[in-house]
Amino acid sequence: MSTPTKLGRVFTVFTIVLYAVSAVLAIWSIIETIRNRPAGKLLLGATAVLLLLLIVQLVLSIVTFGSTHGIDPLLYFGYVITAILVIALAGFWAFAELSRWGPGVLAAAGLTVIVMIERLDQIWQ
Repeated sequence: MSTPTKLGRVFTVFTIVLYAVSAVLAIWSIIETIRNRPAGKLLLGATAVLLLLLIVQLVLSIVTFGSTHGIDPLLYFGYVITAILVIALAGFWAFAELSRWGPGVLAAAGLTVIVMIERLDQIWQ
């Protein structure tokens, strides 16, 4: 699937931003887990930023999906919605869990979302 050049660049930049935020969240969460600290406000804020970015990706995908060909909408949107749910549930869990395992759940979710972003990029291409 080839998208117009300008739209392709927007998705490439947005994908890189998603990778970066997910990686920062995962690494930060791993560090907090090792330090045996619960998820603080800043870590939960970073989780909210990633959640917001994933929702923006969902909206952008819905808006531009009509101009694509050969992409299975169930597969693509299944990944997007699952990534949103994973981060939202992990954020809630980390907020409720006042032990080191709150950030541990965020680390697992961040790593999971990185893999899902890669798969979304593969499907979109």
